[in-house]
Amino acid sequence: MAKQSNEEVQLWQTVAPVEFVPRIKDNNELQALLISTRQGAGYAIAGGQIAHAITSRATHILMDFSKSACAIRYQIDGAWEQLPPLDRESGDAMLYALKQLCLMNPADRRGSQKGGMRVKLVKDKYQFNVQSQGVPTGERVICRLEAEEMPFKKLGDLGMRDKMIEQFKEKLNGSGNIVLITAKKSEGVSTFWNVAISAADRLVRDFQSFEPAESPEPEIINISPNLFGGDTGKTELEMVNRMVLREPDVLMFPNPPQPESLKVALEQVVAADRQVIHRMAAESAMPALLTFLGRYPECRSLIANNIGCVIHQRLVRRLCDNCKVGFEPPPKLLAQLGIPAGRVPLLYKPFIPPPIEQQVDENGRPAPITPCPVCNSRGYHGRIGLYEMLTPGPQLKAALAKTQDAGQLTAIAKSEGFRPVQSEAVLTVARGLTSLDELKRAFAKR
Repeated sequence: MAKQSNEEVQLWQTVAPVEFVPRIKDNNELQALLISTRQGAGYAIAGGQIAHAITSRATHILMDFSKSACAIRYQIDGAWEQLPPLDRESGDAMLYALKQLCLMNPADRRGSQKGGMRVKLVKDKYQFNVQSQGVPTGERVICRLEAEEMPFKKLGDLGMRDKMIEQFKEKLNGSGNIVLITAKKSEGVSTFWNVAISAADRLVRDFQSFEPAESPEPEIINISPNLFGGDTGKTELEMVNRMVLREPDVLMFPNPPQPESLKVALEQVVAADRQVIHRMAAESAMPALLTFLGRYPECRSLIANNIGCVIHQRLVRRLCDNCKVGFEPPPKLLAQLGIPAGRVPLLYKPFIPPPIEQQVDENGRPAPITPCPVCNSRGYHGRIGLYEMLTPGPQLKAALAKTQDAGQLTAIAKSEGFRPVQSEAVLTVARGLTSLDELKRAFAKR
């Protein structure tokens, strides 16, 4: 039995555990695995630790195994938080159970492995994916939690302003163009893609999506998936050529298409006024466009002449509405932000409790401040998107065919009305949705 402290309750013991659903189709095999795993000491620890992560709003769990302990961190709202470590015996037992349930090899502590399963907490369902790798000090394990029910339904839920939603939908529902939907890696590119596609007019147009059979996209109503590779015996190019004969309105590529497939699709954009929509990870809008052009040099002219828009998402933490603190910004700060004097009477920052020794009443007696019940004194709750939308005009389209100089191209784009994401970030601060300190943190990550 794994060691447990008689004096201290562990975090995994403070919540009701999750229910595990391994990725096994045969019900008898599934039940046999669950029965076998329950007999180990790590089953309860794993169930409780994952449940604690979910109730803490964590999207990732990082476990670092050393000789004496298992250090644990959660990623919450994009920021990592350290938790009390587990003793090595408890950590080993937990990992053994997780690897069993995720159909990995529990005995392999040195190699690189991947696995996953579904977990349930009450009525909520999550995909739980695990990646492990042996390191000189022991083993590192990263777990990702992804809710099956998307918490965001509309672009406005993500934080996009009404004016930009209107501009983006105009391009998204257009024809004879290319739309790139982008975000930083690990910053919600899949969620942004799903919400953006859900905002498209899918009732009167035929959408055909081309997806690897091994990793199909979540179902979206009125989007027809065309699977290739794996057991299908079909190639991406074969599927694209077959669908083109049906004259669809929109050809979607959630993953980088093969050059031949993209060329066929882009020829449809020109010849038949179709639309191509593609998803990719990138640092910002202009690098996304340049990466796309560089990836398909033989299609450079087709892309440059027909790019409709590149929309990019950057995530920052949202201030907790329950405990954020307003302050009157000095004129110098407003000037630095480019905000006219008097336009914004208050900016906001997170509430940071003073040191415990300073938490006293008027008589100097200890008076601990009650933690915010919404954010648990983090000062932030959830995340919000910052957006930039690059809509190339005639000058930029002409320049794209001649140069790859990002600075020169960005200058041309600005002359045609492009607003970089930093401008949107200032608006988000002015709206009281995030803080200047959070912007510094987010934009310092390079």
